Amino acid sequence: MGMGRNIFRRQIVRFILFTLLLTAGGHAFAGMSHIPAVKGEHSVSPAPAAGSFTGAVKYSQTAERTDHYQAKVWSSTLPENSRIDYYLDYFSQGEGLAYLQRCINRAEPFIPFIMERLEAQGMPPEILYLPVIESAFRMDAISRSGAAGMWQFMMNSIDPYDIHVNVWQDDRRDFWKSTEAALHKLEYNYRRTGDWYLALAAYNCGLGRVTRTIASSGINDYWELSEQNLLPAETRNYVPKLAAVTILSNSKGSYGLPLHWGARIQWEKVPIEKSVDIRRIADKAGIDQDLFLTAHKELNYGVTPPASTGYELKVPTDAKEVVLKVLDEESDLLEFKRYRIQSGDTLSEIAEWYRIPVSMIREYNPGVNSRYLRIGQVLLVPLVHKDIPERKGVMTADHSASWTESYTIREGDSLWGISRRYNLSPEELAAGNKMPLNSVIKPGMVLKVPSLEGERHEN
Repeated sequence: MGMGRNIFRRQIVRFILFTLLLTAGGHAFAGMSHIPAVKGEHSVSPAPAAGSFTGAVKYSQTAERTDHYQAKVWSSTLPENSRIDYYLDYFSQGEGLAYLQRCINRAEPFIPFIMERLEAQGMPPEILYLPVIESAFRMDAISRSGAAGMWQFMMNSIDPYDIHVNVWQDDRRDFWKSTEAALHKLEYNYRRTGDWYLALAAYNCGLGRVTRTIASSGINDYWELSEQNLLPAETRNYVPKLAAVTILSNSKGSYGLPLHWGARIQWEKVPIEKSVDIRRIADKAGIDQDLFLTAHKELNYGVTPPASTGYELKVPTDAKEVVLKVLDEESDLLEFKRYRIQSGDTLSEIAEWYRIPVSMIREYNPGVNSRYLRIGQVLLVPLVHKDIPERKGVMTADHSASWTESYTIREGDSLWGISRRYNLSPEELAAGNKMPLNSVIKPGMVLKVPSLEGERHEN
């Protein structure tokens, strides 16, 4: 009974694949990583797909493709394989299907980006689905071994790539950087092994492990290595899972999967010249905040690093102009507290209270010295977390009555820069001078500013 159901299922899948190959220009297959632990899961939004593969169906290139991958990309026939049948059965119903549906939903905002990169590098479009297995398309996924992000990078494997991990960010969770790194890694695996199945196996268990196994056994075929149990158990299941996920994900309208994918988001990078709270940018630019936070999941605080790091925002193309306008505004894109130093205060204690790194306090208070804090000295503290209890020393926003000094606007000045100089937020500075936040300031204009204890500001 079970065997008959599997044969019928494979016949249906082959028909679907044949149709896909005729209508999709010959692209077939998709990627994956380590799914077996589908129970807890990693999760994100709907996604389109690219081709599939199974038993008697071969991957064929489009006629116009002429790059060096033409003769290699999934050119071999998938064998009849009990593991592929098992995962087709698992992911087409019940818990497995529900898992697959959630993964596809999460992937949707990032599908165009991944596909563009695959096409640009002449790589199999099937790799699109690799994060389904690796992370369930969750940017914040962390494995038991410490691998992180959608493509599951370990700390010891990030050095060759533009991936940085520091107090501000963990780029393994950056969909843009991690995708580019993963594709380069897979491409390198392919160049070393000459076969995409082996390249995927190497992504799972390590290139060294695969090349040593090939050398010691004299076998350079993934399926034969798997059949003889010469690869780790997880690796033996890796490609069959990928095959099953690809087949089913490309079967639009079947198995409860959507017939039509949602809007395909295109992404662009936008340089920034100051540290900003991306939640505020999303709100001001009318971008869905959850989407924007997911796109910047590498940020540890939801706040971008200092401008000196060269960090760039990732924004949907159709929102780029609005975001640029928001960034050009003299607006406080972070929320700040003005804090007056109390007896016994230290920067580390203040940073711990507000759950931010000391470097963030230093960024907004140039020249502040941890050893020589003065009672009464005022610091500008960025409020990254919204649930911080009030602390003795926090100053109220309305203190403009005590502003007894003046500042004459110079060429190149901005409300942002002046407010930082006087430990204010742009809103406070504008309110203290009874002017709109978006007012145009010109050289020669005079603003009222506060007199900070123990400090002198010269024009």
